[in-house]
Amino acid sequence: MALTRKFWKRLGIVAGVLLLLGVLAAAVNPFLIDTKPADGVANGQALAGPDSRFTTVPFPGTGDGLQLHYLRAGEASADPGQPAWILLHGFSFSTATWEPILPRLAAERDTIAYDQVPYGLSEKPAYDGQGPHPFTLEADVERLLALMDKLGRERAVLVGNSSGAVIALEAARQAPERIAGVVLINPMVGLDRPTFPAWLADMPQAERLSLLAARWLGNSTALLERSYHDPGAITPEREAKMRRPTEMAGWDRAWGQLIQRSISEALAVRGPIEAIETPAQVIVGTADEVIPPEDSRRVAETLPNAELAEIEACGHVPQEECPAEVAAAIAEWRQAHGL
Repeated sequence: MALTRKFWKRLGIVAGVLLLLGVLAAAVNPFLIDTKPADGVANGQALAGPDSRFTTVPFPGTGDGLQLHYLRAGEASADPGQPAWILLHGFSFSTATWEPILPRLAAERDTIAYDQVPYGLSEKPAYDGQGPHPFTLEADVERLLALMDKLGRERAVLVGNSSGAVIALEAARQAPERIAGVVLINPMVGLDRPTFPAWLADMPQAERLSLLAARWLGNSTALLERSYHDPGAITPEREAKMRRPTEMAGWDRAWGQLIQRSISEALAVRGPIEAIETPAQVIVGTADEVIPPEDSRRVAETLPNAELAEIEACGHVPQEECPAEVAAAIAEWRQAHGL
């Protein structure tokens, strides 16, 4: 879609201009952007709803590990021999994006949705430059597999939206014996996003600019609105859930460090996706204004064992906007492949 490609191109240009302006401004006044992390509650459990659950998974350099917030349904009646559904949200989203569809999937099997670090009510670590960086694709996959271990799930079918689809495919590439299938919803797999040299991304000015961007993103519903074909369908309750993580201490620092890392490192599967033979389904919201629908269709064409399903009049997060249609498409694919 031409308009969508223009959006990402303009976004890259704007990001470059803002970065340049930030460098220049910070060079004149290094205290232009306040770097003091946000105040708030120290633990996401203080903000949790009645269905929330928490667990801790190991991660190098964090002592006891990192706390993850998750939702789970269907495990009591699930066949223990079936792989679980594990749901992976997109950039800056949370488990809230899966709430409309989670009960529908849980009717078939054990279903788990969790907040990826540092989003939602999961922990907000501060990276000090020592040890493994917590905001990398490798760290995302490591935590996913650790969560499966912690919850006693040897195998899973991963359902990933947007950047969550990249995590799903990378997990299938790294641990194919543990991933029975992948459902990729408007995947951010073929997106050609601009990046900058590491020396520029590592400058203190870039750190301040990333922090500023994080604060805006966390307090704005702009991305959520762009992710819907019909923004009028977004309720005040959904907007409140979008902002809920900003009540946690240090959320802005953690988001800022993730954004700073992403300036120089594109989120991309670490090998050719043509080599990933895991059964796959690609679901495309045909009105997606974040990821061009033709990019998602191309992913379906490139994966060797993928099938395409399209949902009309639905945007970037069809699991929220069109949950019945998404659940039906997944059920049909699952039954066809005996997963």
